[in-house]
Amino acid sequence: MPSDTPTQPPQGKEASDFGVEIITPLEVHQGNDQPDSDRSFRITSITVLLLLIILTSMVTGGLFLIRHLSKHPVNLAKNTEHTESSETGILKKQDLNVPKTNKERVGTTTEPVFVPLERQPAIKSMQTVDTAKFEREKETADKELAKLLKLKNEIEEKEGSVWGGEEYETMTALSEEGDRLLLDRSFSAAAEKYAQAANIAKELISNTGTVFQKLTDEGQKALENGDSVIAQQKFSTALKIQPSDESARRNLERAKKLDEVNRLVKSGKNHEENNRFAFAHADFQRALQLDPESREAQNGLIRMKEKIVDEQFQKLMSDGLTAYHNGHYQLARTTLLKAKSFQPQSREVKSALLQVDEAIRLDKIEKLRQKSMSAEQAENWEQALKSYLTVLKIDPNISFAVQGKKRSLEHIQVAKRIAFFLEKPDVMESDRQLENAIRLIEEAEKLEQRGTHLNARLNELKTLVDIAGTPVKVIIESDNLTEIAVYKIGKLGKFTFRELSLRPGTYTVVGSRNGYQDVRLKITVKPGQTSLRVSIICNIKV
Repeated sequence: MPSDTPTQPPQGKEASDFGVEIITPLEVHQGNDQPDSDRSFRITSITVLLLLIILTSMVTGGLFLIRHLSKHPVNLAKNTEHTESSETGILKKQDLNVPKTNKERVGTTTEPVFVPLERQPAIKSMQTVDTAKFEREKETADKELAKLLKLKNEIEEKEGSVWGGEEYETMTALSEEGDRLLLDRSFSAAAEKYAQAANIAKELISNTGTVFQKLTDEGQKALENGDSVIAQQKFSTALKIQPSDESARRNLERAKKLDEVNRLVKSGKNHEENNRFAFAHADFQRALQLDPESREAQNGLIRMKEKIVDEQFQKLMSDGLTAYHNGHYQLARTTLLKAKSFQPQSREVKSALLQVDEAIRLDKIEKLRQKSMSAEQAENWEQALKSYLTVLKIDPNISFAVQGKKRSLEHIQVAKRIAFFLEKPDVMESDRQLENAIRLIEEAEKLEQRGTHLNARLNELKTLVDIAGTPVKVIIESDNLTEIAVYKIGKLGKFTFRELSLRPGTYTVVGSRNGYQDVRLKITVKPGQTSLRVSIICNIKV
């Protein structure tokens, strides 16, 4: 590379800014020879003329070059073989437009072209400006390329070539154009292409949300249309944009199973058409296990459940009504309740259940009536009362139960009272109790449907009443000095002999006398006795 400071040329020579060695004309020595003087004059005149011509050409050419460069900047990649901004390279190019020697111009001399030294600073300044601009453009192009590559990498990671469409193609075309311009070292134009491509890349990245939504919508539609391939493609691409989206990932898994789900759904529909509802149900259920979101599988399973339910409902209704007509009311009710569980709002099953419940009610009442009648015949009035009360719980207005309840209570009460007197006949020693026993006998004789057991108990009571009411002769002896009194009878006074008629029972006889201790004697008059003799005298002095 030449130095910016011109080197000192050898004596008799000058250095041109084009790097061309210029030979200075030799000095002409004046002499006495005329021929030499004439020759020197001619040489000098020719040299001056040539220099004027060369200078004029250089000025004209320089002005033309400056005007051309202002309109068409120099492309160093095309005009030079190397990128170094050496003065030598530039100057050599400039030499192509200037004749090298006078011989080349006029064909008569071998002297070199003279270039004025005052042109050298202007050419060097132009060279420095072009090199700086060239470097700035190259740096700008590199920066724009780096930005574009970063954006392109982000897009490629999301498989933008699949979903980018025309925008992606335009971005790629601009990028390739920029690469071509860069290779041609047209850095300014390359930077512009890269910037345009980067702007499109930014738009692609900013639109990934919209693209993602579009892909998932298209994938969902493909799922609904049963297209497994398209659905997998759409959701796979969508996951490149948003890898963490659970919905897209779940739908991708659905798409992978779609063919098998479609096969099962088709098989289920075939079974359905042939009324093989259980098989169809199994196919739809299996399809739903593979894809719980499959609408066809869901709808198919619902249809099968409804048809199976209806089929079972009709069978249960038939079995229930058959049991009802055969008198198996509880079985009929149980069967109809199962039918109701399938179709709770069915009027048919409600009506059938009402009939069955009424039949069950009437059947139960009839059984209770028969049971109560059997209990009455067995004189088991407690059981009869229980049956009648159960009937009245079912229907408090059933007359036979109302009457049966009253009848049972009467028999129960009479039986208990008879049992009381039979178990404790001594209570009839009391006139009041004897009267109660007599009234009880009268009530018992008025009862309806008296059985043999009651009659026997009644007769036994009658006997006890008769005995209790039959007096026994009781003879009381004394000394005619003792005052005699009998509880329940009264004071009898003094006597030596007294005969009384007393009903069976226990009596207390008391004897009293002034100056003597009282005597107290308790006697028992037994039923059926013929007579009883007692003596009571006060004979112990006080």
